[in-house]
Amino acid sequence: MMNNVIEEIKHVRIDGRLIHGQVVTKWLFTKKIDRIIVVDDELLNNPIEKNALKLSTPDNIKLSILGAESAARNLNSGKYLKQNIMILVKKPKYLKELINYGVTLEKINVGNISQSDGSIRVKASIFLKKEDIEDLKYLLSKNIKITAQMVPNDTEEKMDDILEKIKL
Repeated sequence: MMNNVIEEIKHVRIDGRLIHGQVVTKWLFTKKIDRIIVVDDELLNNPIEKNALKLSTPDNIKLSILGAESAARNLNSGKYLKQNIMILVKKPKYLKELINYGVTLEKINVGNISQSDGSIRVKASIFLKKEDIEDLKYLLSKNIKITAQMVPNDTEEKMDDILEKIKL
């Protein structure tokens, strides 16, 4: 397993909405992103959602929609050298998979995880299921800094502090 930091990864975000106004107007600009990699195995077989993501992506930004294994292979091989990359996922499980395929992540930003069956509210815009909590704890155990922050000028909250307060 490789343990090299991939310099091109400028931002990693969990956001159930994927590419939307806050990502496009705030994060892409602030982090000077020129490629978005959406990692989501389920999305690969959804042409309507894939097309919506393509339409939501600004013309000057490259978009890759990949499964975790393909994304890890491309990242680890240096395919995106000299590009500023944002990795975008709906769920923490995809970041856990990237880690298990040898991608080193230093920091993860949790923006929005919408309410769903079996989820609990941990912040105004973050609802976690048991498996999300377990995946976040796994990522934290790998010494990855995880923060909750909707937009760049909001204060970062440490995810480990948020998780500590959860009673399952």
